[in-house]
Amino acid sequence: DSKEQILKGKILYNQNCASCHKKDLSGTKIWRSVDADGHTVPPPLNGTAHTWHHPDKLLHQIIKYGFANLMKDYEGKMYGFSDRLSDQDIDSILAYIKSHWPEEIYKRHLKMSRQSKL
Repeated sequence: DSKEQILKGKILYNQNCASCHKKDLSGTKIWRSVDADGHTVPPPLNGTAHTWHHPDKLLHQIIKYGFANLMKDYEGKMYGFSDRLSDQDIDSILAYIKSHWPEEIYKRHLKMSRQSKL
Protein backbone atom coordinates (compact mmCIF):
# COMPACT_ATOMS: atom_id res chain seq x y z
CA ASP A 1 0.00 0.00 0.00
CA SER A 2 1.43 3.36 -1.03
CA LYS A 3 0.13 5.16 2.09
CA GLU A 4 2.00 2.71 4.31
CA GLN A 5 5.13 3.11 2.19
CA ILE A 6 4.92 6.91 2.44
CA LEU A 7 4.41 6.74 6.21
CA LYS A 8 7.41 4.42 6.57
CA GLY A 9 9.37 6.78 4.31
CA LYS A 10 8.48 9.75 6.51
CA ILE A 11 9.83 7.98 9.60
CA LEU A 12 13.02 6.94 7.80
CA TYR A 13 13.44 10.39 6.25
CA ASN A 14 13.18 12.04 9.66
CA GLN A 15 15.73 9.61 11.09
CA ASN A 16 18.26 9.81 8.25
CA CYS A 17 17.71 12.85 6.03
CA ALA A 18 16.00 15.65 7.95
CA SER A 19 19.13 16.75 9.80
CA CYS A 20 20.52 18.07 6.50
CA HIS A 21 17.52 18.45 4.18
CA LYS A 22 15.21 19.77 6.95
CA LYS A 23 12.11 18.16 8.38
CA ASP A 24 9.91 20.03 5.87
CA LEU A 25 12.21 19.00 2.96
CA SER A 26 13.15 22.66 2.37
CA GLY A 27 16.92 22.05 2.40
CA THR A 28 19.17 25.09 2.17
CA LYS A 29 17.58 28.28 0.85
CA ILE A 30 20.53 29.14 -1.37
CA TRP A 31 21.06 25.53 -2.44
CA ARG A 32 23.47 26.21 -5.28
CA SER A 33 26.04 27.51 -2.82
CA VAL A 34 28.71 25.99 -0.59
CA ASP A 35 29.08 25.86 3.17
CA ALA A 36 31.96 27.21 5.28
CA ASP A 37 33.96 24.05 4.48
CA GLY A 38 33.53 24.58 0.72
CA HIS A 39 31.08 21.69 0.35
CA THR A 40 27.87 21.84 -1.64
CA VAL A 41 24.85 22.36 0.60
CA PRO A 42 21.75 20.14 0.86
CA PRO A 43 19.15 21.10 -1.76
CA PRO A 44 15.43 21.17 -1.08
CA LEU A 45 13.72 17.85 -1.79
CA ASN A 46 10.21 19.31 -1.99
CA GLY A 47 10.15 19.81 -5.76
CA THR A 48 11.61 23.33 -5.78
CA ALA A 49 15.20 22.28 -6.61
CA HIS A 50 16.81 19.84 -9.03
CA THR A 51 16.08 16.50 -7.32
CA TRP A 52 13.18 15.68 -9.61
CA HIS A 53 15.46 16.11 -12.64
CA HIS A 54 17.14 12.81 -11.76
CA PRO A 55 15.55 9.45 -12.65
CA ASP A 56 14.45 7.10 -9.88
CA LYS A 57 17.39 4.74 -10.33
CA LEU A 58 19.90 7.57 -9.87
CA LEU A 59 18.06 8.97 -6.84
CA HIS A 60 18.10 5.49 -5.32
CA GLN A 61 21.84 5.16 -5.99
CA ILE A 62 22.55 8.60 -4.51
CA ILE A 63 20.85 7.65 -1.26
CA LYS A 64 22.38 4.19 -1.18
CA TYR A 65 25.97 4.97 -2.22
CA GLY A 66 26.21 8.74 -1.82
CA PHE A 67 27.53 11.25 -4.30
CA ALA A 68 31.04 10.63 -3.01
CA ASN A 69 30.98 7.15 -4.53
CA LEU A 70 29.17 8.16 -7.72
CA MET A 71 30.94 11.34 -8.78
CA LYS A 72 34.64 11.95 -9.18
CA ASP A 73 35.86 15.06 -7.34
CA TYR A 74 32.56 15.45 -5.46
CA GLU A 75 32.75 18.20 -2.87
CA GLY A 76 29.84 17.59 -0.54
CA LYS A 77 28.68 15.71 2.50
CA MET A 78 26.12 13.36 0.92
CA TYR A 79 27.51 9.95 1.75
CA GLY A 80 25.66 6.72 1.23
CA PHE A 81 23.31 4.97 3.62
CA SER A 82 23.80 1.39 2.41
CA ASP A 83 24.94 0.43 5.88
CA ARG A 84 21.68 1.66 7.43
CA LEU A 85 18.95 1.46 4.79
CA SER A 86 17.68 -1.43 2.71
CA ASP A 87 16.57 -0.95 -0.89
CA GLN A 88 12.96 -1.03 0.34
CA ASP A 89 13.76 1.64 2.93
CA ILE A 90 15.26 3.85 0.23
CA ASP A 91 12.20 3.35 -2.00
CA SER A 92 9.99 4.35 0.93
CA ILE A 93 12.02 7.52 1.50
CA LEU A 94 11.73 8.38 -2.19
CA ALA A 95 7.96 7.77 -2.08
CA TYR A 96 7.73 10.15 0.88
CA ILE A 97 9.84 12.81 -0.85
CA LYS A 98 7.80 12.56 -4.06
CA SER A 99 4.56 12.87 -2.07
CA HIS A 100 5.61 16.50 -1.46
CA TRP A 101 6.12 17.37 -5.11
CA PRO A 102 3.50 19.33 -7.05
CA GLU A 103 1.44 17.11 -9.37
CA GLU A 104 3.03 18.58 -12.50
CA ILE A 105 6.56 17.92 -11.21
CA TYR A 106 5.62 14.38 -10.15
CA LYS A 107 4.18 13.59 -13.60
CA ARG A 108 7.25 14.98 -15.39
CA HIS A 109 9.55 12.96 -13.14
CA LEU A 110 7.54 9.78 -13.68
CA LYS A 111 7.74 10.18 -17.47
CA MET A 112 11.46 10.97 -17.35
CA SER A 113 12.20 7.99 -15.05
CA ARG A 114 10.37 5.65 -17.42
CA GLN A 115 12.43 6.91 -20.36
CA SER A 116 15.76 6.83 -18.54
CA LYS A 117 18.38 4.37 -19.67
CA LEU A 118 20.12 4.53 -16.30
